[in-house]
Amino acid sequence: MKKLLLVFIANLIFFSCEDVVEIPLNDSKEVLIVDAYINWIKESNKTEQKVNLSLSSPYFKKTYKPATGASVYIEDENGKIYQFTEENSGNYIPIDTIPYDTDNLYTINIEYKNETFKGEESLRTVSSINRIEQEYVELFGNEAVQLEAYCLDPMEENNFSYFEFTSAGLEFPEYNIFRDDFTSGGEYYGFLLDSKLKEGDQVKIRQFGLSNFGYNYWYLLILQNTQQGGPFVGTPVNLKGNIYNIENSNNYAFGYFRMSEVSEIEYVIK
Repeated sequence: MKKLLLVFIANLIFFSCEDVVEIPLNDSKEVLIVDAYINWIKESNKTEQKVNLSLSSPYFKKTYKPATGASVYIEDENGKIYQFTEENSGNYIPIDTIPYDTDNLYTINIEYKNETFKGEESLRTVSSINRIEQEYVELFGNEAVQLEAYCLDPMEENNFSYFEFTSAGLEFPEYNIFRDDFTSGGEYYGFLLDSKLKEGDQVKIRQFGLSNFGYNYWYLLILQNTQQGGPFVGTPVNLKGNIYNIENSNNYAFGYFRMSEVSEIEYVIK
């Protein structure tokens, strides 16, 4: 009994002597984040054109902070300017629609807090999704839906793209990327494998055309957001896209300016 009492008193003394130690964290400066895209959907001849601007937040504060009050426009190589207006906080849309044109180089210009950011891109074409194949497979002891979206790769072209699968039955969109190193003139596909999808669920499948630089950027971005960790997995890093600061290279921006032809199909799980 005395032994138990002594242990209790020792523990009481030990824990009563603990102090809360607060370690100050030096938050990094805010960095401009750019999500700018011009999408032309082949099947509907519709376009989606938007520039989303936000600011980075400290690691332990997962908050979204829009970058408001910026001046945004896109200029083609002939000097034609397409002004953007702020639709709501941090979201900018063009006043006039940027035309479908694969022969032009476009430059995005963002003026924010007395600094100018630029990025260049041209419209990248993409093959049409011509058929979908579905089957049920076993995944970790559960039945899962596997979808394959097939396309035909044009001969004698260097093509890059990424596939996007979205659905109310998916927790997050699924992505995979493609480059035609070994499929020139043949078929290739994007795929989805998920055990939560069920019969009747609708899946939107999209394929976006990319430049070679865009392919490398999206490859690293998808890799960092899908790797599961482990002793030999590299530490994620901030990826720099094609946006640069023309006045101060040290005050860089994250994100990407992309112009893509898009092939889109709505598919219902059978």
